[in-house]
Amino acid sequence: MNYEQQLTNLKGILPGARNILIALPTGADIDKLAAALSLYLSLTQNGKQVTVVCSDDILVAQSHLFAIDKVQKTIPASNGGDFVLTLEGVAANGVVPSLEKEDYYVEGNNLNLVFKVLPGKSFQPTNMTSRYSGGGFDVIFVIGAPQLANLGSIYQTNNQVFANGHLVNIDDNQTNTNYGVTNVVEPNVSSLSEMISFTLTTLGLPLVEDIATNLLIGIFDVTGNLTNPKVGADTYQAVSLALRAGGAKPESAVVSQPEPHSQAAASFPSASTGPSFDLSALMPQPEPAKVQESFTMPPVVSNNQKEQAPASQNQPSPEERPMQEGIVSEAEPDWLTPKIFKGSSIG
Repeated sequence: MNYEQQLTNLKGILPGARNILIALPTGADIDKLAAALSLYLSLTQNGKQVTVVCSDDILVAQSHLFAIDKVQKTIPASNGGDFVLTLEGVAANGVVPSLEKEDYYVEGNNLNLVFKVLPGKSFQPTNMTSRYSGGGFDVIFVIGAPQLANLGSIYQTNNQVFANGHLVNIDDNQTNTNYGVTNVVEPNVSSLSEMISFTLTTLGLPLVEDIATNLLIGIFDVTGNLTNPKVGADTYQAVSLALRAGGAKPESAVVSQPEPHSQAAASFPSASTGPSFDLSALMPQPEPAKVQESFTMPPVVSNNQKEQAPASQNQPSPEERPMQEGIVSEAEPDWLTPKIFKGSSIG
């Protein structure tokens, strides 16, 4: 995405800008912080004096961003410009008729302002306010705030600062009121980090490893690892730019793996493109697994073992015996006794 048209005025001012402020709204998430800190790092590398502020405390979950320690809760007084003390209700037609002159002196740690009042005149201010004049900032970036009031105490106590300098409003919220001198507002973008990625490119600002890593953290966090419906070609282009610059994807970014290929995937049924065609027959079929036949080696019995084997092992089983053949369990007592036949027993 090219923000050339929106940033035309800023491109002419930024090269001569010395002091730059980056302001974040209350409740800033990782995407807003990543975008602001990426801009901070890039402007710093470009030789600018940059201050980044947010009235909230930094959370532990946000501490992994580069330059997170540079976020301040208040605008430093040194960058506030001239301090102006306003006394209301004492001037008329551009002059203060009751005053002869003004003076000051130091007393301890205090500075006393002295107003010399003319004799017979009354000098009674109706109200007294203080502010910084000029803001001290040549360019002010407001990141992710639909209105300046979203900045909380940063704006409430320094509203005059935001009235001076070139105000750049960068936001992805469709309710943004376009309060800036330069407004870069795109509700259809996936993230503010994506917007800053192209903003840096358009302005010719540096994009190096730490900056690129912050941008990747912001993009992946707010889009749920690139699953948000707003993710588009520009998002992937921003990711590509960051990766080419040496950025590291966040560890939480898990890319889902495709399902293993199966024969069922070869069938492509589609009601819109006509009848389905089963291509499984054209695919190489796996060879059937060979079944290993088991063979048990019979035991080898020696002659000695045969002689020592008990007689019961040599007897046939009931299935091997002829039918009606009885089993003699014990031999008759005289079976082994030699038989003597006498002559008297013959005949």
